[in-house]
Amino acid sequence: MHGGNMGDHREDVATMPLTSIIKKNWPLFVSGALALVGVIVFRARLNWGTLGLTVRLQDLSGLLAPLAFAAAVIERAVEILVSPWRDAEASKLERVVAAIKARPADTAADLKAASDAIDEYRGDTQRYAFAVSLTLSVLVSMAGVRALGNFVDANKLKDLAFSQSPQYLFFLCVDVALSAALLAGGADGIHSVVNAVTSFFDRTAAQPQA
Repeated sequence: MHGGNMGDHREDVATMPLTSIIKKNWPLFVSGALALVGVIVFRARLNWGTLGLTVRLQDLSGLLAPLAFAAAVIERAVEILVSPWRDAEASKLERVVAAIKARPADTAADLKAASDAIDEYRGDTQRYAFAVSLTLSVLVSMAGVRALGNFVDANKLKDLAFSQSPQYLFFLCVDVALSAALLAGGADGIHSVVNAVTSFFDRTAAQPQA
């Protein structure tokens, strides 16, 4: 019976129209198409060399500390900006849920509706908070608090030809975008980056030398 169901599932996928497959997986197709276009443009027009990023374990925490500090400030700023106009309605919805739970009669349907309403409201609040956080993060990153730039070879940055090249301008845009994403993720996200890099160095050092 199970094998028959698996066979039916494979047949359904095989007979699914191409438009339905694309519609269901459009983020994958769009990102893949953009990546392919980027590779083609890079090969045909750019052919930039590497930047030579240097990561030293002893400098890692110090270089990323300003980013973590900025992320913590952004988190607090988002809380201050969003809470005053969202918390009041959330408290009202919570009181509705509590009142329904206090009823002696069967209130399953009412409780579900009230719980769904507060869940939807909290979801909207999270989206608003993320939008505010991302906006502030982009502004902070544009102002100069970034992740990758600190690891670029300083001598290369002093080269006037490189600092005025299209590659450096593109690198700044990428650095701003990635740094803004890290800042919007909060200080915990930056801490996880430090832990991941530190663990990589520790595992590498622990491996026996050939």
